Amino acid sequence: MKVLFIGGRWVRHLEQSEKLKELKKYAEIEITAETDQEALAEKAKDVDVISTGAPVTATIIEAAEKLILIQTTTVGYNRIDLASVIENGITICNVAEANANSVAELVFGLIISVARRISAHDHHMKSGNWGRVDYERQVQIRHKTLGIVGLGAIGSRVAQIGKNAFDMEILACDPYIIHERADQFGGKLVDLHTLMTESDVVTVHVPLNEETKQMIDMEELKLLKPSAIFINTSRGPVVNEEALITILKEKRISGAGLDVFENEPLPKDSPLRALDNVVLVPHIGSAFDASKRMVEVAMENVLRVAKGLEPFRIKTPETYYTSPRWKKWLSSRAKELSAHS
Repeated sequence: MKVLFIGGRWVRHLEQSEKLKELKKYAEIEITAETDQEALAEKAKDVDVISTGAPVTATIIEAAEKLILIQTTTVGYNRIDLASVIENGITICNVAEANANSVAELVFGLIISVARRISAHDHHMKSGNWGRVDYERQVQIRHKTLGIVGLGAIGSRVAQIGKNAFDMEILACDPYIIHERADQFGGKLVDLHTLMTESDVVTVHVPLNEETKQMIDMEELKLLKPSAIFINTSRGPVVNEEALITILKEKRISGAGLDVFENEPLPKDSPLRALDNVVLVPHIGSAFDASKRMVEVAMENVLRVAKGLEPFRIKTPETYYTSPRWKKWLSSRAKELSAHS
């Protein structure tokens, strides 16, 4: 078995992982920081598993004739060519929940920063000034209504913190959960229109796909209260950024906290950089220790596959349970492991 780790910023965590030492007993390992797609395609020709936080294009997938699994070191997998994955019978697994606490903490950091104008006051004082900034827009978040778009692993953590720490009313919009799921967090399941209209704080936690791309558009943003706070730590393209900029410029809402953007890095000439009612951070949802945990979860899953076991967090069950490539590989792997036991 051969595993290709496409490292990037994850390399330091990979090299420090005890799981890597164990995996080397079962598989041939290559770690690369290469980013050129053609070069990666060449490296992928004879690999069984790719583990990565970087893009995996059709160029790589088509070249990797033995590939059975792409294991992300991230929660999102929108940078993997899904059509090519499905066509070739390859399975995708992610590290869902591994960074849920980290992102949820950032969400409340952004909420409080916007609600109390912390960043604006910090800039004001470091410029030699004293006094309150935009004081009439500062609010407490306790007892406010928190609207959560997407009640998955991260959205659920946000709901727990909002309810337990700030006694917030919880509204959730998620077509893939049942009312009982929202009830677990003392929340109420509603449609997107109701959530945008009634919430004091709206925070978005959905994956990026064709269904969610620009799901928050001008029509939805116009529904927000003038005192509302809008938070996005999911993926930039889930929100129509141009529409959000217009809403913020015209001060139709209190403010926004953004960790993700339509284009990353955020262009230097982005109008968002000039607005005083938005807090910007550069896609830092996963704290350093959370990033280490994400790599460990990915490594654990690759190790399971190396041992001939079913992986966790399968995001493409249509390929895992029907792909001839998987069935053939598992049968072959079982014989290999039996021969060496």
